[in-house]
Amino acid sequence: MAEKKFDVLIVGGGAAGLTAAIYARRKELTTAVISVDVGGQNLLTEQEENYPGYTERSGPKLMEIFFSQALKFGTEYIAGKVNKVEKLKEGFKVTLTNGETYESQVVILAHGKVPKSLGIPGEDKFIGRGVSICATCMPPSSLVVVNNSIRPISEVEEDNLVLTHDGSFRRVLAATSREYSGPLIKIRTRMFKEQDLFLTPEHMVLVRTARKVNPTYSNLTSPQWLEAKNLNEKHLLLYPIVREIKDIKEIDVRKIVGREKTKIKKNLVLPKNERFTTKSLPKKIKIDNEFMRLAGYFVSDGSITDRGFNLYFNGKKEQEYANDSAEIIEKKFGLKATVYKEGNVIRVQVYSILIREIFQKIFGKYSYNKQLPHEFLFFPLVKQRHLIKGIWRGDGSIREKDFVINSNSLKLIEQIKNILLRFNIIPGIRKISLEKLKEYGSKINGRKIVFKHDKYEITIAGPSLQKMSEIVSVKHPKIENRKWITHHAMIKDNFAVLPIKKIEVVNYTGPVLNLATENNSYVTPNGIVHNCDAPFYKNKIAVVIGGGNSALEAAELLTKFATKIYLVHRRDAFRGDEITQNKVKAAKNVEIVFNSVPIEVKGKEKLEAVIIEDVNTKKRRELKADGVFVEIGHVLDTEFVKDLVDRNELNEVKANRSMETKTPGIFAAGDVTDGPFKQTVNAASEGAVAALTAYNYLMKKQGRAAIKADWS
Repeated sequence: MAEKKFDVLIVGGGAAGLTAAIYARRKELTTAVISVDVGGQNLLTEQEENYPGYTERSGPKLMEIFFSQALKFGTEYIAGKVNKVEKLKEGFKVTLTNGETYESQVVILAHGKVPKSLGIPGEDKFIGRGVSICATCMPPSSLVVVNNSIRPISEVEEDNLVLTHDGSFRRVLAATSREYSGPLIKIRTRMFKEQDLFLTPEHMVLVRTARKVNPTYSNLTSPQWLEAKNLNEKHLLLYPIVREIKDIKEIDVRKIVGREKTKIKKNLVLPKNERFTTKSLPKKIKIDNEFMRLAGYFVSDGSITDRGFNLYFNGKKEQEYANDSAEIIEKKFGLKATVYKEGNVIRVQVYSILIREIFQKIFGKYSYNKQLPHEFLFFPLVKQRHLIKGIWRGDGSIREKDFVINSNSLKLIEQIKNILLRFNIIPGIRKISLEKLKEYGSKINGRKIVFKHDKYEITIAGPSLQKMSEIVSVKHPKIENRKWITHHAMIKDNFAVLPIKKIEVVNYTGPVLNLATENNSYVTPNGIVHNCDAPFYKNKIAVVIGGGNSALEAAELLTKFATKIYLVHRRDAFRGDEITQNKVKAAKNVEIVFNSVPIEVKGKEKLEAVIIEDVNTKKRRELKADGVFVEIGHVLDTEFVKDLVDRNELNEVKANRSMETKTPGIFAAGDVTDGPFKQTVNAASEGAVAALTAYNYLMKKQGRAAIKADWS
């Protein structure tokens, strides 16, 4: 495939590179920034006190502003590390470590320092096969399918059960967090749009690839893990379908309400503080099709009252549903429900303290927090069919092209989605914000509605119309009239296969989180993502290299999995926070090795050992290990351009005042140069000069007027 071509390629995403991008784009040069992260050394600066006019005092925040401005002007961001720059007859070819190649007329070197490698024999051979860097994460508000529904990743805790790639729920072993400033890959799928997916560029996503997505899905590949930064519109995200079946026959009223609040009288359950009007219930309530339908009525449009609960139906066409709910209440609970009409609304009212407690504890009190018990997800399909029927009857409708279910509860929406997938129905999901709802008005079917929360809409259309018609016992009129069926997604091999609608790069500064799970994956509302590397070392031996916070935190995380961790540091004391040091020192499975450095990584097909050397005695020791975590900071790397530029003894690139190097078309700016001062303001200034000089270079090649530079 032909390389993508730019006028300007900028290597590095710090102050120099981002400023160069801003100035290049203002000159309407097609421009891309290539970098592993965005922010450079400013990501390590807690207080930026000497940048003129800036009062935020945070290096990452300042870089977020730089990055946002560069994107605003149309800069393209490429997540990756440059491995080689080659001179072509016209321009340059830039190759990344992942093999991707790009061409440009101009290259601006502005990368400063990059993450250090060990630089020892065997390291390159075992990258990804024992040599690890755990850099996969997502923002705190990202949703994860956990326990009985969905939860922000920031609220997921150890021992929670999360949905994993094979459709099973597995235990969370650990939750990790780190500070991050740089690009996030924003992914929107075609069907599940309740929340976009935001990932750091290296985070792995489970995908399939199709030569042509809609409508044929031709040449569909097997599932594969792919870094978010490498996704494109030909990839399809996968969402697992829960196929396990576990039934529950009945519920124990006293167990749900609380034995301390109830008593038994004549084989019936009563509240402890029984009154003359108190209604009793049977000790056990059978969970059958009728109960499931009633549950659907309640979670879709029921409300808890002081004395029981109410159900609501459309008075013009839902009398049958109202009568059905009243009959179920009388049959299952022995209670007489009142059915009466108020304008265009039918209200079904039941009075019972016990039934109120049961429905509130099982399903929730308010519309925005309604949810189903986790066990309902595994019920036999015949029971789930009646549940969905009740939900649709309670707050659903038929439109010209689809069935619709509405809810204020995102938890409930996610559960309905997972149940519909068991019927091989792929629903569309759309979020309608509170602001939009207020614009639409305040009446639905004659009822006055006061909106206080976002609303979610499930749509069932296209190939799923027939199946949904069978579930709700109402045939959709479009089935007879349609001439073709459009497939916006498909189900294959127990996955919903979801086309990508849009991919963007956005800037972000703040914490990012990840989970370690028993199944090495977890599920978001629209895709399956990989967990961090640490669980791969369960019951294995790991070596961590470094002495700062990153190394200490990596060692602490590994204590939850590895049987043995060697923490190797070249000095006789750590640089990291005392509190983290103390945790690591107290861990029984950590051996601290001071005054030592790694000199070789050994193994055949996979990593087997690390050779370390004492910096004082030069005595060597072989550490049997399954993996190495490298956490040793950053270094200046200019080897990939050593034949195109002159360098000094520090490997810095020599550049003149116009940021030109010895090779026409290659410029350098910021910490990568041999300039005497390494400050943010200097880097930004040099980035601007490099971009303007590059513009002059291109204009002169085209025989056009250039900007006059006067250094006198």
